[in-house]
Amino acid sequence: DELDDAWRTALTRFSDNIPVIGEDFIERGGMIAFVGPTGVGKTTTIGKLAARYVLKHGSSSVALVTTDSYRIAAHEQLLTFGRILDVPVRVVDENNPLEDVLLSLKSKRLVLIDTAGMNAHEPHTQAQLSMLDDVTVRMKKLLVLSCSSQRHVIENAYETYAPLGLSGCVLSKLDESGSIGEALDLIVENGLAVSYVTDGQQVPDDIDVAHKKDLVSRAVVTAQKATRSKRVFNEHQQERLAKDEHWES
Repeated sequence: DELDDAWRTALTRFSDNIPVIGEDFIERGGMIAFVGPTGVGKTTTIGKLAARYVLKHGSSSVALVTTDSYRIAAHEQLLTFGRILDVPVRVVDENNPLEDVLLSLKSKRLVLIDTAGMNAHEPHTQAQLSMLDDVTVRMKKLLVLSCSSQRHVIENAYETYAPLGLSGCVLSKLDESGSIGEALDLIVENGLAVSYVTDGQQVPDDIDVAHKKDLVSRAVVTAQKATRSKRVFNEHQQERLAKDEHWES
């Protein structure tokens, strides 16, 4: 059928345009900072990746760092992961600058850095950005984007963090999203490669290396679900209106 062929061709073309890293990013090791707004799932993503790495390579070559000295809850979650995985957790504050903390962890093969979830207009944001930018130690940065966020939130996050030089991104909360089209749009437009997708709270299960075809099929499925929900909602509305009219007459 011509329509089916056209649909398949369109999906293939879309798939070809989605940049992905295509391998398990943490396997390269190094120091990796996870940046992005509050509530996108940075800490949980770090917990999942650290757990995966520890299960495969043991805990001796991993360390966790947090630069979030603003929210105690952020520390607690990371410290809990550290205790469970038996890996050190270092907190960056005025007495322990990021540069010093990272230099003290040079012997570790993998260092995952949790950052304060700042939004563009918050006063701490610039200080966080400057701190990450000023580090002389080589550090990769992954932007965590929540698929349940609105387009303008995703765009603001990209514009805020892109000047740091991003190595790629993580698409989080696919399980909560009505559509991942907004995020994929931004990714394709800016050539921002996707490293991982996360779709739940289970550590370390609910995270996968991103693949082009999987992202397209997820986009199609979430769009179909959204269309179905809208149709059901409209049908209910029409039924209610019909009932109301019946009672009025």
